[in-house]
Amino acid sequence: MRRFLLCAFRLSWPVQGLLVCAAFLMVGIVVGDDYTATGDGAGQRHIVEINFDFITGKTDSLAYDHDKFYGIAFELPMFLIERGLELEDLRTIYLMRHLSTHLFFLVGGFCGSLLVYRLFHSKVLALLALLLFVLQPRLYAHSFFNPKDIPFLSMFMVSLYLTHRAFRTETVGAFLLCGMSIGILTNLRIMGIMLFPAILVLRQLDLIFESRARWKHVRTTGAAFALACVGTLYALSPYLWEDPFELITAVRTLAHHPTVVRELFQGKMVRTDALPPHFIPTWLAISTPPVTLLFGVLGATLVCGRSVLRGTEVLRNTDLRFGLLVLACLALPVMAVVVLGSRHQDGWRHMFFLHAPLCVLGVYGLYWAGRTRPQLIIGLYLLMGMGLLMTVVAIVRLHPYQQVYFNFLVDRTTPLHTNYVLDPWQHTCEEGLEFLRRRYPDTVVYVSDDWSVRRNWLTLSMSDRSRVILVRKGADFDILCGKILQKEIRKGRLLFNAALYTHKLYNTPLAMVIAKVTVPEQKRSLPAWTETYRGATSGRLVTRDVFDIYADADRRALGYVKDGCTALDRVSKFFVHVYPMDVQDLPEARRQLGFDNLNFLFLKKGVWTDEQCWTKVELPDYPISWINTGRFYNVGPRRYVNVWESGPIQPFNDILQSPSKNRQSELSLPALTAMYREVTSRKLVTRDVFDIYADADRRALGYVKDGCTALDRVSKFFVHVYPIDVRDLPKARRQYGFDNLDFDFSVGGRSVDARCWVKVDLPDYPIFLISTGQYNEQGKLWEAEFVPPL
Repeated sequence: MRRFLLCAFRLSWPVQGLLVCAAFLMVGIVVGDDYTATGDGAGQRHIVEINFDFITGKTDSLAYDHDKFYGIAFELPMFLIERGLELEDLRTIYLMRHLSTHLFFLVGGFCGSLLVYRLFHSKVLALLALLLFVLQPRLYAHSFFNPKDIPFLSMFMVSLYLTHRAFRTETVGAFLLCGMSIGILTNLRIMGIMLFPAILVLRQLDLIFESRARWKHVRTTGAAFALACVGTLYALSPYLWEDPFELITAVRTLAHHPTVVRELFQGKMVRTDALPPHFIPTWLAISTPPVTLLFGVLGATLVCGRSVLRGTEVLRNTDLRFGLLVLACLALPVMAVVVLGSRHQDGWRHMFFLHAPLCVLGVYGLYWAGRTRPQLIIGLYLLMGMGLLMTVVAIVRLHPYQQVYFNFLVDRTTPLHTNYVLDPWQHTCEEGLEFLRRRYPDTVVYVSDDWSVRRNWLTLSMSDRSRVILVRKGADFDILCGKILQKEIRKGRLLFNAALYTHKLYNTPLAMVIAKVTVPEQKRSLPAWTETYRGATSGRLVTRDVFDIYADADRRALGYVKDGCTALDRVSKFFVHVYPMDVQDLPEARRQLGFDNLNFLFLKKGVWTDEQCWTKVELPDYPISWINTGRFYNVGPRRYVNVWESGPIQPFNDILQSPSKNRQSELSLPALTAMYREVTSRKLVTRDVFDIYADADRRALGYVKDGCTALDRVSKFFVHVYPIDVRDLPKARRQYGFDNLDFDFSVGGRSVDARCWVKVDLPDYPIFLISTGQYNEQGKLWEAEFVPPL
């Protein structure tokens, strides 16, 4: 062990720093699953999905609200990982996102330690910088579930490191990297743009103090920095592709965020568009570990003092003026917030990036105080070590709710929840749901559906989600957590029969689960149940699958019945896609899709007992060709998993034999049989997705397929007819060299028992070649070429 420690001590700092970060990462892998999903996590996934569709050409515009100004530099890699690994379960997705965010947080800490090592050439100070950065209780919790503010903080530290490296090495490559980092930083949050003019000003100072022989190099590196920054920002911001001047709109919009809410601060509810000037300084003071706060203030004081004493030398010395830049990064944003009246919510999370300069200044304070008073150096190091140890204790004690950390400066004479918002993202809701899962392992539990509850519910396993069912009204079970709970306590509304579970921190309730756990009684009498069951099973059994499906021609209805019904059956949604004989029977909005959508939620339409469940859905009265039905399950925003699908069924032969009066001659079964025979009586010219028949006498093509799918029916056909003599074409088509007979299956197509066919008439001039196939918005689905026997 001793030899191992000696070897580790002899390693260079970058290697030692990587080992420390690897240790933190191992801890993060172990505890990462203890943190739940958040609203911004789901929102960011949705934003990057919209941007991805725009980048890949699936959408033509990003015309949605101000969310388009949030960058995708961090979200896009996680989205591609999710797609590449084909992750579907939401808990797995969020665990991957948690670990990715935490890893980037550690990258920020590592770059901070490299910066300090470059400044002071001390492994101990570099280690302390890394520990100061990572061991911030609030930020440690946020480093798992906050995909907005933590990446910006980490990238801010990376940018500070690359900025110092660029000015120290004076190479074009270093300034290119610096520019790219600030472009990424600005993409993540528009406030990152403040470093762009700061670095250009520093480069202008170099033009003043450098000799004429160096001016060309200074200008070249400055131009490389500017181009790299602007190019990176443009490449990563799809909203700029449409209009580069949208950057101005982004700055204005995000400087005064359009969302206005009420925030609990010092016992009062304040509007986020009218925050007091001391809002950010107060939050920073009461929620930062004392050791970071103490040494940060000390470092800021010493940087100011040394700058005054050195005078203009500060502008010449790279390290001294970098200290001023770090101090400006801490002080100027706070001043800008006060002057501009920017809107902030959820404490100071929008200003988490201030932690980066505060940590660097903390090491500045330790180093220069030790240099100024060498007799104090041991005491200062002991004070730093004791402060970090106390912070570690707080992190362990509060786990996994470090985001509610407060230091000794907060007023504890009154309950915290009456003075400050504690858990704005309702992270504590998960503990209440976990309590339900453990306390009632075999009971179906009904929970009132709230956005915070739903977000945490989505991270439960599939089996637990099927037992803990969200309902909007009439629930016998309620769950309150975080900010919602605080509001109810302040208004004196916690009037419940019994509290089953309460979690407290700082003697303040964070999560509470209240009320009895029972399956709600059905409000229908047994005779009514019997009647609905008979109604569902009165038709003819058309298919046996997960549910038995009955078709009733008289009542125009489908009945779904299952023995041994589970909770998953009851919470899933059913899809019912009805394909008419004639697409003109559909509502106008549905004609382009080719089918009617009768989707329904079983909880709203179904009936169940301990052994069976059943429901019935009414069908439209137009003649029906076939129906596709099944069940799907919501596993997250815009993500659904099919639980089962019946496949195409044609349940109403009796409807075909007794169609509506206005379609009797056209849609009778003999008429359909005659049409099918007419199509297939021709010569078979090619076999592909569709069998294609050609008739020389009738100048027509016939398309036939067995096992026809929905895609076959809604996709368009193209028919390109090439004549022997181009002069036979209409004048408008001669420049193309072929005639275009494209058509839609819904116009003239027919299907019975999953077999579909359609016929298209051909022109009467001599034909040399025909190219045909199908296409949709994604492109061609299939294509065939042949010489017809005409």
